[in-house]
Amino acid sequence: MNRFFLGWDFFLALVLLHGWLPSLSVAQDPLPAVPVFLLAGQSNMQGQAVVDLDHPKYYNSGKGTLQALIKDSTLAKQVGHLQDAGGNWVVRDDVWVSHQTPTASKRGGLGIGYTGYDGLHHFGPELQFGHLVGNAYEEPVLLIKTAWGGKSLFKDFRPPSAGGETGPYYLKMIEEIKAAMQTYEQDFPALRGRELKLAGLVWMQGWNDMGDEAARKEYATNLFHLIKDVRREFHSPWLPVVIGELGNGGETSSQPMNEFRESQAAVAKRPEFSGSVEFVKTTPFARAADQSPNVGHGHHWFGNAESYFLIGDALGESMLQLVGKTPGKKRVLILGDSISIGYTPKVRELLKDEAIVVRPMRDLKKPENCQGTRYGEPHVQRWIGLMGGHWDVIHFNFGLHDMKHVDPKSGKNSNRLEDPPQATPEEYRQQLTEIVKQLRGTEAKLIFATTTPVPAGVSPFRAKDDPCVYNAIAMEIMQAHEVQVNDLYGFAEARLSAIQRPANVHFTPAGSEILGKQVAEVIQESLNSQ
Repeated sequence: MNRFFLGWDFFLALVLLHGWLPSLSVAQDPLPAVPVFLLAGQSNMQGQAVVDLDHPKYYNSGKGTLQALIKDSTLAKQVGHLQDAGGNWVVRDDVWVSHQTPTASKRGGLGIGYTGYDGLHHFGPELQFGHLVGNAYEEPVLLIKTAWGGKSLFKDFRPPSAGGETGPYYLKMIEEIKAAMQTYEQDFPALRGRELKLAGLVWMQGWNDMGDEAARKEYATNLFHLIKDVRREFHSPWLPVVIGELGNGGETSSQPMNEFRESQAAVAKRPEFSGSVEFVKTTPFARAADQSPNVGHGHHWFGNAESYFLIGDALGESMLQLVGKTPGKKRVLILGDSISIGYTPKVRELLKDEAIVVRPMRDLKKPENCQGTRYGEPHVQRWIGLMGGHWDVIHFNFGLHDMKHVDPKSGKNSNRLEDPPQATPEEYRQQLTEIVKQLRGTEAKLIFATTTPVPAGVSPFRAKDDPCVYNAIAMEIMQAHEVQVNDLYGFAEARLSAIQRPANVHFTPAGSEILGKQVAEVIQESLNSQ
């Protein structure tokens, strides 16, 4: 027997040595997706910061260059990471940049030179922005930069939904972004085998619009449409967007400039963009002309390297807050039916100073109704992935749609007692349990709101006692999964005649505000305890 085993071992050794058996592959988990940030605009996004040019006549003897900052003991610590111990400009191997200029296709690791100029003598906001996001993500990051000098949003970047002729540079921007996302594995071998995940858009543009009255008046509307169209083009309805202020010249400026800045800020305040679009002030980063390399280029921040460094830093900090990668405002996600649609604006108003409050939107026009558990179960992953996820609190509710009666033949809402509910109590139990399991995977603090009372005579038909039946099931599930409960049923029932519409599951505007205050208070307590 020993001889047999020795012979078999010898045979196996020969098999392995000569490769007589087919190779076996071990299944591996896919690599994490690569976050992609789009950086777009005109010449200030192109990058006009001077690195090391110091001609006494043309570059003010090097005042305000990056090289001067590195040598300045008061600033060296802030910008020191841009240079290695040997005095060479750092090129990162975990942050990649794709930038097409009129004369070159610039592809490589983040460093100096991704501008419209040849050589390594200029940089733009992408430099410090890239360092910040690169430090925040464990996976590699890709920056796609599309920018051209002297272009307006009124004409050149005009988005399709703004009406009129679509701007050629809007089309070119989309074309270049798509091309870069198609060839990334060839351009950046280190990214092979990874998928791309669109993570955010930075928009820095406006000088040409600011100087034209018609363009200035239209700017807020046109930028609103551009954000919507880019999101639609890339199937990313909640793509985080950061708008860089046209802060050239500092806080003291002309009336047209002040009006323009107000228009930029107004875009981020639109309710459709609440929680996903931020406006970043840049006026504090303006530096004097006599302390800058390009003394005659006020429209380019006088080429001052510190200005562009600080702009990139501020844009990066704002973006990282939007995607939940840095401390700042807390992030709250509200999921629910039309009752939650009614109270969300009040919650957002009350928590605006400390939390970004988000709920799903449909086509960026109106809030999405999360309906019942039958609809919620297949969509919950999409919702919790909005804006990169990373929620501190998720306040959610399902039940009102589950208990409404539906015609089994047509699938339409029914007023007949004989027709079944959209989800039977047992189906509700199974589907809500699955939703809770998916929500628990987010590491957010979960708060379930009980379904509010149903008065008699509502359409479609719901029995007056249905909320008690479905809420009892929900309470069992929440207890089993240790989920906090916000008893909106009990809260509303105590004041029902004053806040609910007659023979209607919905509430008056004042009633929705009262519910919103209650929801905000519960969420606030949760945020304070974290």
